[in-house]
Amino acid sequence: MQDKTSVTTFLFTDIEGSTRMWDQSPERMQAALARHDALARDAVQSHRGDIVKMTGDGIHAAFTDPLDAVLASIAFQQALARPGATGDIELRTRSGIHVGLVERRDRDFFGSPVNRAARIMSAAHGGQILLSQTTVDFIGNRLPEEIALRDLGEVRLRDLLQPERLFQVVHPSLRQNFPALRALETKPSPVGRGWGEGRYAA
Repeated sequence: MQDKTSVTTFLFTDIEGSTRMWDQSPERMQAALARHDALARDAVQSHRGDIVKMTGDGIHAAFTDPLDAVLASIAFQQALARPGATGDIELRTRSGIHVGLVERRDRDFFGSPVNRAARIMSAAHGGQILLSQTTVDFIGNRLPEEIALRDLGEVRLRDLLQPERLFQVVHPSLRQNFPALRALETKPSPVGRGWGEGRYAA
């Protein structure tokens, strides 16, 4: 494949507490992960995305439209929440989404946006979907009526010099309240400040 650059949306996911679950029940976890992977692929591909690679207990996916990445993330969370979706082990995944200009070579992507998307994911908790400010800007006012965004303020992410303003996806079918982000430092947003093009959840 010829090398090329493009603005691409990246979705990273990971299973919260997977190391402990593998240690306690390796056979059950193996079966649960197979179901998890199938649900992830279906959610991504049904929203016009591509699986770049499986990352152990998560996925790295790419999308042309960031809104598709958000919708795929919600669909994935909904699928995992169905009774028996992953056998007798409940899996909680955390998700991070970021948009940026990257280089594509041999079916893989290279550039700082890829790393930033992964770091955004690592700041989340199981069941939580986080978006970067850039992702929010690219989506604009196209969010469906049932989806809102919660401004979590600026955070310092591990190994990254520039802080990132993060937003949590809020949807009626998703868990909405979480502990503080898993980040180096959080700077709350000013009271009353909102993103003019979208809907905010208190």
